[in-house]
Amino acid sequence: MSFFALYDAEHFYGEPEPVPGTRVSFVPDKLIAARERRTVRPADRQPVGDEGLMVNEIAADVALWPSSLWRVADLELMRPLMSYRWLLCRAFTVVEQVPTWLVAGPHGDAAEWVIARTRTLTAAQADALAALPDEGEEPLTQALWARWRQNRHHTGSPVGCALTTLNRVVAEAAHDVGPHLFGPDEEDGVEVLKDPAWLRASRAAYAAALALGAPDLLTPQENAALARRWTTVFGSPDLPRR
Repeated sequence: MSFFALYDAEHFYGEPEPVPGTRVSFVPDKLIAARERRTVRPADRQPVGDEGLMVNEIAADVALWPSSLWRVADLELMRPLMSYRWLLCRAFTVVEQVPTWLVAGPHGDAAEWVIARTRTLTAAQADALAALPDEGEEPLTQALWARWRQNRHHTGSPVGCALTTLNRVVAEAAHDVGPHLFGPDEEDGVEVLKDPAWLRASRAAYAAALALGAPDLLTPQENAALARRWTTVFGSPDLPRR
């Protein structure tokens, strides 16, 4: 079974909208219109070659956190990009909608819980996270990554796209607090998060997403230590036991 991730209507180049039991087909004109909106100039309207609806064979390979995730079948392939286990399709049949947190793996609901709290992170919460000691976080993080790599996984991280999503939502939450938390990057001059407290809070979120979202890679005691700063401030997620 394969998975189709929907991010928003503007980037959905098919029809009809996904609903269980429907047959969704790629619509090249929608892709051309999106390119014209993005570039503000007429796009090449020649027949599309290798474009299509992107489907992942494994949910954890989805590169961005989706707005919805669908299990699909009966794929009409255009061409496979097997190095990343992507499939480009002209059409597929929608089987069912599944939780978006599956993109972060079997315990992705815990990573999603960290992301949800990060989205609304306040200055007081960032200061509280920053004030807590982080002894052990770095070696435990390194141990978790090392054990994950030993299993020769193919996805980008132990929690799929959750870590890149966290980087984005931390920056968004910081922007909501104020521009004073940012400064120019030394290499290319773009504005990046610079505030020491927020950077420490970001590392706490990163550690918690790994500890809670990939619990099988460490012992329960190690996971508790890795997530301690986060759970001290926010408590533990109330999620179903597996």
